[in-house]
Amino acid sequence: MRGKDLSSLEWQPVNDPNGMTAYEAFDAKGRGYYLVRNKHKPEMLFVLSDGFTVPPGWYTDKGGSIRRVS
Repeated sequence: MRGKDLSSLEWQPVNDPNGMTAYEAFDAKGRGYYLVRNKHKPEMLFVLSDGFTVPPGWYTDKGGSIRRVS
C-alpha cells in the first residue's frame, strides 16, 4: 500500500544522539513524521509517524531535498 507523499512537509534536521532519526516534520494537524536513516544505505530514509498513521515508505535526501522514492 502506497501512502501519501510527504515530501512537501517542512522537514527539519534532528540532532539525535543515537543517530537514528535524521529529520522530523509536522503536518497542519500537529501529527509528527520522522525520517530514519538506513544504516546500510545512508542515502535512504524510512518514514514513521506518530501513532503509525501513515503507511511506511522510502525517501532520500540525496541532492539536498527530501523526496519520495517508493
